[in-house]
Amino acid sequence: MCFSATASFVTAAALTPIGVAGVAMARRRNPDRWLPLALLPLLFASQQALEGVVWLGLTAQEPWPGLRLAALAYLTFALAVWPVWIPWSALRLSTGRATAWQRRLLRSLLGLGALLAGSLWIPLMLHPDLITPIVHHGSINYQMQLKWADRLGHQPIRVIYALIICLPLLCQPYRRLCWLAFSLALGFAVAQLAFLYAFSSVWCYFSAVISVLVLWVLQGEPPSSEQPSPNRLSRP
Repeated sequence: MCFSATASFVTAAALTPIGVAGVAMARRRNPDRWLPLALLPLLFASQQALEGVVWLGLTAQEPWPGLRLAALAYLTFALAVWPVWIPWSALRLSTGRATAWQRRLLRSLLGLGALLAGSLWIPLMLHPDLITPIVHHGSINYQMQLKWADRLGHQPIRVIYALIICLPLLCQPYRRLCWLAFSLALGFAVAQLAFLYAFSSVWCYFSAVISVLVLWVLQGEPPSSEQPSPNRLSRP
């Protein structure tokens, strides 16, 4: 599989109207609960647009001085946003629906995600020169130099990251969210087995494509006990 600036920009463009439609559906259904999840396609669209910029910098005929900053902006989503946003979105969805132990698990995953995000992203933000993106077999390898991650091993970190992303979506009363979680886990497995040399780029791309399922999740019938948004006015 070969990725490119075109693939990233086209994906970003395709996700944008899907994200807008999802936000509109979430606002009609229950914005307090559903809006964070509905924003996923728009956030992924932004991330893919940034990777398109990275591609342009990598394929330019002359060295581009903004390449590392563009890569850092892309990695902000991969390392800092997703491990926090997805558990937080799941926590919002669980309001009034989850059991006490599920809420504790979601809070723990959110805390773990914030800790992992900070430990991965802050060193790169302070020292962007730790990022050296290159094109490797048609994909981008961001080549992040994090000594603590090298000592611990990247494989355990990837597994922990995947659990932080997938488990919160499984701790929900909405069956379609389980399919979203399974799809993300499948994308993780494929990226791990076939694209390990560019894992961060490839799994984020797969996840961006998978995020279209958010619209399908929002179209599902809510549980009978879910109350509509107080901002939604009923018409006679």
